[in-house]
Amino acid sequence: MGNARSAQENEPAPAPGPAKTHESLGKFYAAEIEELRQKPCCRNFLKILFVILGLITIIQSIVVIAVTIASAIASKIFSKEQSGRLVAMIILAVTAAITISMVIYAIIAVFKNKKKPLHATAAVMLIMSIIQAVILGVCVRVSPEDEILLNRSLVESFRLAREDNPRHVKIWGAMQSDLNCCGVYSAEDYRILNIPSYFAPDVPISCCPGYDPKRSELVQERERESCKARREYYEAGCKSPMMEMFKFGCTLVLVNASLLILSKLLLALVGLLLLKQKPKEEQLTVVTAPTPMPRASMSQGKTKSISTSNGL
Repeated sequence: MGNARSAQENEPAPAPGPAKTHESLGKFYAAEIEELRQKPCCRNFLKILFVILGLITIIQSIVVIAVTIASAIASKIFSKEQSGRLVAMIILAVTAAITISMVIYAIIAVFKNKKKPLHATAAVMLIMSIIQAVILGVCVRVSPEDEILLNRSLVESFRLAREDNPRHVKIWGAMQSDLNCCGVYSAEDYRILNIPSYFAPDVPISCCPGYDPKRSELVQERERESCKARREYYEAGCKSPMMEMFKFGCTLVLVNASLLILSKLLLALVGLLLLKQKPKEEQLTVVTAPTPMPRASMSQGKTKSISTSNGL
């Protein structure tokens, strides 16, 4: 029997199965990840990253407010038929303003180690991102119907300017001077009926390169006659550059709002990671918690012995 026992002892131990190996590795890495998560350096890094993303989100929100207001003003200049786009731009600006206030609130909460503001900020960022994404997908893109409406608005505004409407005269004066164009389709839009083609059209001074609104009317009229006689006025119409400017404004809103949505989602993600981190004060209280002394067990033992002796 002694020989049998020695033979059994000398036999190699069976190798652990794959399930036990994976289980032990999982426990090991889980402990390592938990230890890394509880380190103060990781929490400080997340705080710094949260503040940086918050500042980027604030700056991007300000840019979105600026471009949406500019696009709303451009949509409102010519026609009231762009009211849907105008409302969409206003909603984008309002959501960007709410984002700024919530981010400032969350940054202050991070420095004070408060969790409830981070919960609220993450929820608001997600809701604002969904609203802005829906608006960008529905109202910001330029459709063929929008181009038709803009063309119709330009023609109507040009007609009112030819009728000496003060508001539309100023609009076309600024537009023709800034975009280097004349009329809706060409300078021939200013031609008076029954006037031979070898005469220059009766273009305004804003169609001429030498236009300066600060000059007196007498000087401007002299400059206009000289421009007409030399045919130095702009020949191209304002429809194409105005359409390009309108599309560029919508693209600018789309790009900046998309960047804002991305920064808000990253900010919400970092905020959720911060929520899983324990503050430094909680870690210290867990580490320095006093261990119970074995006095209770000793006292319990003495009472038991006394009770038994009295019973005897």
